[in-house]
Amino acid sequence: IFLGIGSSYAFGQSAEQSRKLARLEATYLTHLTKYVQWDNQDAGTKLKIIVHGDDRFKFSDTLRFAMKISNPETTVEILSFSNAQQQVALDEASKGFNFLVLLNNSSISGVHLSELKDKGVLVVHGQKRLNSLPAQVAFEYNQNRVRMLIDRKAIGDQKNRISSKLAELKSAVK
Repeated sequence: IFLGIGSSYAFGQSAEQSRKLARLEATYLTHLTKYVQWDNQDAGTKLKIIVHGDDRFKFSDTLRFAMKISNPETTVEILSFSNAQQQVALDEASKGFNFLVLLNNSSISGVHLSELKDKGVLVVHGQKRLNSLPAQVAFEYNQNRVRMLIDRKAIGDQKNRISSKLAELKSAVK
């Protein structure tokens, strides 16, 4: 019985920590929307954010709430797809998006992403995935903290340019 209670307690701590990290990621992404110059986007056009992966910690709901609080004047469409809906997510992404966020457990691979890299900003998890996939932004966990990594090649020279102001924030850009 003691072992069962201990493992249940440890799982609860881990789940709560994961929820906190999801909230931090949503906050980072909300602020990042202010630092991207979108090609072919008129003022007043809504942002389209696609989230893919099994969203156990309600990242999509948290992002929706954070966007409403932080950017009330911006209309945002957040579409969330589980791993079982991979083809539907890819079809929707092929129509265009502002952000495609691949959760840590997303099943979308580099082959699929190479066709989507010019459609919007690709967000992944971990430096390894940032380096191996055609993504511009990644979230990295280190000592219970979330760090946003931005590929320097994504600043200023691609479609959907990330503002050079972020390059000045050395603690945020790696």
